[in-house]
Amino acid sequence: MPIEYITTRILKNSLGQEKGRIRVLKLKEEPEAQVDYTCPECLHTESKKLIWKKPFSLRCSKCNYLIRVTNLRTEIKKKRKQR
Repeated sequence: MPIEYITTRILKNSLGQEKGRIRVLKLKEEPEAQVDYTCPECLHTESKKLIWKKPFSLRCSKCNYLIRVTNLRTEIKKKRKQR
């Protein structure tokens, strides 16, 4: 099956600490994305299928923390400005 989108990211909590991770895999034929994450706020780990839409975001099912997967170009621009 062809892949439409795949990413693995490190997530920051509300204090800016890199504590969590997310992996998103979206196949072209499927309307849902497979998501594996560790919440950066409460460290809850879960795998689930979610409807695919951009920008992609989800809430932790344990603590309700909003996890956003931002566009990589946007992240790179932010890092360049911080230097």
